[in-house]
Amino acid sequence: MAKRKATFDHGPFGTKHNSLFRPGPAMRLNACVGRNREPAGFDRYASGYFEAGARLVASLKENSVSVDSLIYPLVMLYRHGIETALKHLVRVLPSLCDDDAEVKLTHNLIDNWKIARRYLAELDAGDEGLDEVEAILKDFVELDPRGDAFRYPEDIKGKRLLQDTSLINVEVFGERMELVAKHLEGCCYWADHLEEAKAEGLRWELEMEQDHARDMADYYGDESW
Repeated sequence: MAKRKATFDHGPFGTKHNSLFRPGPAMRLNACVGRNREPAGFDRYASGYFEAGARLVASLKENSVSVDSLIYPLVMLYRHGIETALKHLVRVLPSLCDDDAEVKLTHNLIDNWKIARRYLAELDAGDEGLDEVEAILKDFVELDPRGDAFRYPEDIKGKRLLQDTSLINVEVFGERMELVAKHLEGCCYWADHLEEAKAEGLRWELEMEQDHARDMADYYGDESW
């Protein structure tokens, strides 16, 4: 008997798939993307990269086979997680500080971190842990300033990268990255909470103004209120 092809009801969501990106019969392994869930922001991307990095560290601690090869995607996962978390913060924090200035980010982690930290300080987020996070980020960019040292074996001019470094311990690296990830994810959650609270406050003020206008209109019999 021919195997029956699985069918899926995509409802109002996107139906663009191909032989590579498509649903499969194991439902628990079908990841929801695009419109099939609330919109994914930089924070969800960051959390995904951080968790993938943590899982890879845990796997290598259990079985260190290919550690010399897996160190490269491991570092890239955490770097991209840091970069996307900072992008989320710099998108959310300025409006909380009533700052309408356009903020332009770069691929330099320290530059982006300093922007985020400035807004965090303005919002009285507290300095606990910030100095340690900054120290770790400085260590990160000391070895990989442009984000290419673990992405390619050489730079655009053909110069070999990582020639002055010989050993990187996955456990040590993972522990430091876990600290940074937890702190940045905590900042993202806190900033999102403040944003929601501010939006709710603005809605409340608008509703109060509308109620007041209706009361005045009823009292004076004037619809212009």
